[in-house]
Amino acid sequence: MVLIIDTETTGLSGYPKDRVLEIGIAELEEGSVRPVYSEIIRYSDIVEFDRKYVNPNGSEGIWIYRNSDLRMEDTLNASKDVERVAAEVREIVSGREVTSYNVPFDFGKFLYREPWNLKELCSIPYDIMELATKRVYSLAENDIIQDKALCERLLREREESYYPNKCIKSIDAYRALCPENPMGLEGMRHRAVDDAVMEGWILRTLLKN
Repeated sequence: MVLIIDTETTGLSGYPKDRVLEIGIAELEEGSVRPVYSEIIRYSDIVEFDRKYVNPNGSEGIWIYRNSDLRMEDTLNASKDVERVAAEVREIVSGREVTSYNVPFDFGKFLYREPWNLKELCSIPYDIMELATKRVYSLAENDIIQDKALCERLLREREESYYPNKCIKSIDAYRALCPENPMGLEGMRHRAVDDAVMEGWILRTLLKN
């Protein structure tokens, strides 16, 4: 039994420059994955924060607002502030095994820091992204991935990448490892809890095989 956390943030730099806008938690237990927590976090100053820290040149705005159905209005009108959400998350994960798809990002840049402070509360046995990258490339190299176009693209992107161990995106890992599509990707919103559930199915496959 393990919890999977996914965060949607204002950027990639981490705390204190960036903030967690939404957090979702899923649970992998007895071969199935279920959502257990989902909250948008209220920041009354998010408009000013965006202009001052995220896009001071007035460019396109916070990434997640442009790539999901989450909107700035949702952040302004959310019912819970970050201190309350952090307290609820701490209660959920306390004493549990917890992970994410990219532990150094979600935990190292955010959830180990203020106001989340999860470092002493839970244990992280593995990083889903690290495990998935190794497995997916192994499958691709042996031409075992059912989606041949995906297989060819992943190998090509690795070949063309500056990084020899280019990490696999979660959506690609899911398509490669879960061709039966257990969660039903159609209509997926790219929201924190949806991603956490998807990553839980990836982990289920990794632990099963």
